Amino acid sequence: MIMFDIANLSIGVIILLLRVAVVFLLYFFLWQVVRVVSRDLRAGPASPAQQNPYGQLVVTSSGQTGIPVGKVFPLSPVMLIGRSTETEVALNDTFLSSEHARLERRDGVWSLEDLNSTNGTYLNGFEVRASTEVNDGDVIRVGRVELKLVVR
Repeated sequence: MIMFDIANLSIGVIILLLRVAVVFLLYFFLWQVVRVVSRDLRAGPASPAQQNPYGQLVVTSSGQTGIPVGKVFPLSPVMLIGRSTETEVALNDTFLSSEHARLERRDGVWSLEDLNSTNGTYLNGFEVRASTEVNDGDVIRVGRVELKLVVR
């Protein structure tokens, strides 16, 4: 009889220790989450230039294409814009050619070129007929989609 009580007592102690361990691990996890979140908040928001040294293209108007306004395309030195999924900026717009336009950085300057598209490429409302310089904040329209160049 005495052995039976000792067995019940040791099982009770083991269950109590397991409960304490679970509570400890839960609080430790929450402490780690708070630590990481507070560190990220202290760091502040990253600017586009910190995220990508070349900047980004941001969708400002999508017409009826279903592309979300605010969608971001990180820039690389040469960007093909078109309907094809093989382009760097693939846009689901029937008014676009497969390879519609090229945005390229040469000697620190961005230039935009239409690739003989059917519906044309526009920069700030004017049709692009030859390689044209693009500056920060300029709006590129291809098909029904408008993209803003952000390089700061």
